[in-house]
Amino acid sequence: MQTAEKTTTPHTLVENLTQLISLPELYLRLQKTIDDPNHTREQVAEILGHDPALCARVLRIANSAYYGFPREIEAIDDAVGLVGELELRNLVLATSVVGAMNSVRFSGIDIDQFWEHSLLTGIGGRLIARRLAGINAENLFLGGLLHDIGRLVIYQWDAPLAAAVERQSEERHQLPDQAEREVLGFDHAEVGALLLETWSLPQELAEMARCHHQYQLARGDSHYVVLVLALANALANGDAPEDVGPRVLAEALEIGAVALQDMIESRDEQFAELRGILLAP
Repeated sequence: MQTAEKTTTPHTLVENLTQLISLPELYLRLQKTIDDPNHTREQVAEILGHDPALCARVLRIANSAYYGFPREIEAIDDAVGLVGELELRNLVLATSVVGAMNSVRFSGIDIDQFWEHSLLTGIGGRLIARRLAGINAENLFLGGLLHDIGRLVIYQWDAPLAAAVERQSEERHQLPDQAEREVLGFDHAEVGALLLETWSLPQELAEMARCHHQYQLARGDSHYVVLVLALANALANGDAPEDVGPRVLAEALEIGAVALQDMIESRDEQFAELRGILLAP
């Protein structure tokens, strides 16, 4: 145990995982097509059509309370037009990452509980962001879904390591990220950010992962976005809007307690439906 702790680094952990898991070819093709300024909507729909199961899942999400469209979307071509190419790309990425990670057997973490917390954070972050100006709400959904992914990288096969961190946290009354820094010398936020950078995902997502426990460290324009994620994360942890942590964050974002309570109710409604779509085997 001691030897593993001293020799393990964020880079070795990420390298070990990426040898097993990479972003799927369909997502990479979709990203490349969207980046081409001369692409067409039909090309996007054609790429998605290569995975009927993924198309079905995306259509179910498009027809859920998460979007709340007034009419049913029956075809992926319509979804491209109504939901938007970038949002569909994000849904494909979210579905792909959940599926890829769930293909690995984790012994040091409750994977269902992990994704439920992540999904709550993502939905909450999106709803908060939609109340604010100048923030990409869909990136907040992805940022919330992926903010803790470093925990999966650290604890993928190491139940004793997870237990050591938990013991440190309980015995010294520390938050998990503080315990990780003492046991390992780094935390899951650092590891998660490195993984997202290795996957060449947008830097804003990596910054959300890196700073969700220490929002004051967020750099440049990411500071405001990380504040939103930190608030959504606190509420997903079960903190009430009037508790000190959420209240300080909400005041910094100029969001009142009533608005937060409304958001929580909407979040829970969307979570109940989206959980059975996005997190289903």
